[in-house]
Amino acid sequence: MNLFGVLKYKKMAEDFLQSSGIPFTIIRPGRLTDGPYTSYDLNTLLKATAEQRRAVLMGQGDKLVGEASRIVVAEACIQALDVEFTEGKVYEINSVEGEGPGTDAARWQELFKAAESH
Repeated sequence: MNLFGVLKYKKMAEDFLQSSGIPFTIIRPGRLTDGPYTSYDLNTLLKATAEQRRAVLMGQGDKLVGEASRIVVAEACIQALDVEFTEGKVYEINSVEGEGPGTDAARWQELFKAAESH
């Protein structure tokens, strides 16, 4: 997973952002699925999509392992902008099989709150 030091530089970027003094929320997705397919990894070859995996697992720390739909990650980023208590926090996110929150702001707020209590 740390080919070419990717994880090292992600951590450095997070540390820089956290010490910058500007408001932030960090969303750490699992392995991204759905297009655009910009590399020649297995995901590209399989054209992996979220399909029925629209439900969301969220946590804090670095414990979740899995995949995350780009659609779900994008929606999480947008929703975090309107949830004040997410400011200054780091969340991890995965997509699992089931019905997800879609664009329902109240359901996203519940997911962010539940992630903090675990």
